[in-house]
Amino acid sequence: MQLGRFQVTDAKAFAGMINPENTLGAIWKTSPTKINDAMIKLLAINRGKSLENMLARFDTKQVDNDNEFYWELIGSSRRNIPLVEASFKGATVTASDNNIGEGGQEFQLTFDEQWFFKGEIVVGEKNEVYPIRILDDGFPSGSQWVHTCEIAGSDRSGIPGSELVAGKRFTEEFAPVGKGLSREVGGVRRVTPVSMRGELTTIRIDHKLPGDATNKQVVMGIPVVDKAGNKKVFGALALYEDWLVEQEFSLYKNKFLMYGKTNRTSDGQYHNKDVSGRSIKIGSGIREQMEQSNTYFYNEFSIELLEEILFGLSEGKLGFNQRVFILRTGERGAAEFHKAVLKTTSGWAANMSTPGTNPATVKNTNSELHSNAMSAGFQFVEYMAPNGVTVKLEVDDFYDDKIRNTIKIPGSSGETESYRFDIFYIGSPEDPNIKKVQVKGAEEIRGYQWGFRNPFTGAVNNGNMGTLEDSGTITKWCQLGVVVYDPSRTASIIPYVLA
Repeated sequence: MQLGRFQVTDAKAFAGMINPENTLGAIWKTSPTKINDAMIKLLAINRGKSLENMLARFDTKQVDNDNEFYWELIGSSRRNIPLVEASFKGATVTASDNNIGEGGQEFQLTFDEQWFFKGEIVVGEKNEVYPIRILDDGFPSGSQWVHTCEIAGSDRSGIPGSELVAGKRFTEEFAPVGKGLSREVGGVRRVTPVSMRGELTTIRIDHKLPGDATNKQVVMGIPVVDKAGNKKVFGALALYEDWLVEQEFSLYKNKFLMYGKTNRTSDGQYHNKDVSGRSIKIGSGIREQMEQSNTYFYNEFSIELLEEILFGLSEGKLGFNQRVFILRTGERGAAEFHKAVLKTTSGWAANMSTPGTNPATVKNTNSELHSNAMSAGFQFVEYMAPNGVTVKLEVDDFYDDKIRNTIKIPGSSGETESYRFDIFYIGSPEDPNIKKVQVKGAEEIRGYQWGFRNPFTGAVNNGNMGTLEDSGTITKWCQLGVVVYDPSRTASIIPYVLA
């Protein structure tokens, strides 16, 4: 499976962001005060959940330097191999042929690779009906591999040609031998790791204010939640501008984490240059790392479609107690999810709509229109499918960004992106599948360049002015990346309009 340009090796057998101490800047005339995660909390209060907010639940992956970082995926060696052709008595087997291998006669199976061992029982689509025994180690025929075989079942009348045509998939069962004097049969299959590549992206923002902005007041106060959960309000223009820098920088980071597209070409070059002449290196965000795995397009969203996708992500891969998925979408997608669940659970409608039942979907309310006013309604935000699969809905404001997303669903006023669903297999706190990445010890940097007055901190009489201009410039800088360790455990469900 090819997982995109960030994959650097193939499996031969296969057939951070940091959690920095953010700051709102100076509290009046004091030096800048760090408030830990206050900015993440504040932005979550004002704009809802963000990737920064979500990924902060997990430890950040620390790397030793800002070079490319690598990780490896190791898949299962259990596979089925498509048949190229079968031949019997010197002729290629066709679907209309019958009695292939009748009475113990030998026949040949050709595959695109060497996979089966001498003495093994192999089966095709009708696995218990037509078992086949491999008689030799095979031999190469061009780029293909040919085995001599015989029927292994009790039915010696032969195999229909329709079960031995190109494309039929075969897998090994076991290698039986006699009770004594047996010789070597069978063998071990290995899978080499897939080496994946990621890259950190360096992001910066600068903002300048005149030196006399320190005591300028704003009409509205700016609420801040500090580490202890206390709410503070700042009314100074400089602090408001400081807040705008933090908000814009947070958008930079979140947009990269989700939408970042690597600018590394197939020959390993970076053609974007900074003013310094050095290469600008952009790493892959979550979507680009996901896009080569499980992508589905839909005209009508349904729970049946969602279940099929989630079963595919779970079966044989996750324990029953590990099958919890986060479904990120926009407000329109949340409504579609509710409607789909409601349709699936329509048999329970009587219980959900009867006053006094649990859950109480019809309740008393106050209204001047009637003395016995009632309210009705509910919304599904989680669905528990069979086999332990649970999906939890999260609305992400990025999906509802009407400025960035301009394509609309035909016949709807909603943007198409708002109807998109991304399934993140987050994993457990001890072993997350998606992580922010940062260089060890390289915290997010915040600094000021100012003349004799600093509008952001209120400091004056700077004996070591960074500029002759009566102004102050705030700069923020960070290096961050994101890693999706196993993209095959994620999925995207996208409206056909975006196909």
